[in-house]
Amino acid sequence: MINTTIISTTKEMYSSVEFNFWAYKEKLLLGEKFLIETYLDENLKTVEAGTGGGRIALSMQQMGFKNLYAFDYVPDFIEIAKNKNNDKNIYFTVNDATSLNYKDCEFNQLLYLQQVISTIEDAAGRYNAFKEAYRILIKGGKAIFSLLNFDSRVTSPFYAPYLVYLRLFRKIGNVNRSIQYLPQLKYAGETNLESLLDRPPYFYWYRLEEAYQIIQEANFKIVALGTDFQISQGKMHTSLETLKQAPNKGNLYFVCTK
Repeated sequence: MINTTIISTTKEMYSSVEFNFWAYKEKLLLGEKFLIETYLDENLKTVEAGTGGGRIALSMQQMGFKNLYAFDYVPDFIEIAKNKNNDKNIYFTVNDATSLNYKDCEFNQLLYLQQVISTIEDAAGRYNAFKEAYRILIKGGKAIFSLLNFDSRVTSPFYAPYLVYLRLFRKIGNVNRSIQYLPQLKYAGETNLESLLDRPPYFYWYRLEEAYQIIQEANFKIVALGTDFQISQGKMHTSLETLKQAPNKGNLYFVCTK
């Protein structure tokens, strides 16, 4: 079945065709569990960005995390998450990553998984999200970011033909849009026909060196980095140069300090 719903923004997408998938999804992915167990302290004040229905925050609570906060810009997601939070000891709020209402240096740990920043449609908004993350993190605190990985997608046998098609489509249409802005190919597992017509919403797919530079420009110190491949091996890299020589498969992950 082909989905023909017309949607303009990622927020509209998550509020409609993708809502049920993210609202009721459960359990941590193995990579998420690895990052949380390896780099975060269950006793420190932690906030999760883009929580959806609270899947990650609620799983962290089960793992023993005691001081948890989580936010999302879709109000209905937060209502679902609150209803799941039987103990009422996770603080779920409606918030936008580009302009947070948390205090300066409020958190010891930040968790920006599910490629939250890649869903922000404009470059200024994405940079503001990194700066806001830096602002709310305490000095010496830790932040984990995941980003969509363009280098991995462009070499994928499945996606590479679509990228060739999309470049040609934009050239014919005289559309000056970076190929790193890609439409969502599926909604809730069904083909999104609008993606074949290069219609919004768009996600931004980062190149490795580009992401590394932007995170540094936001004043974070990167202490570990890798892709889904490195996480599957249970070992992240500590330098950009060594990662560039390693397999680059899946999403990008950065562990940072302030």
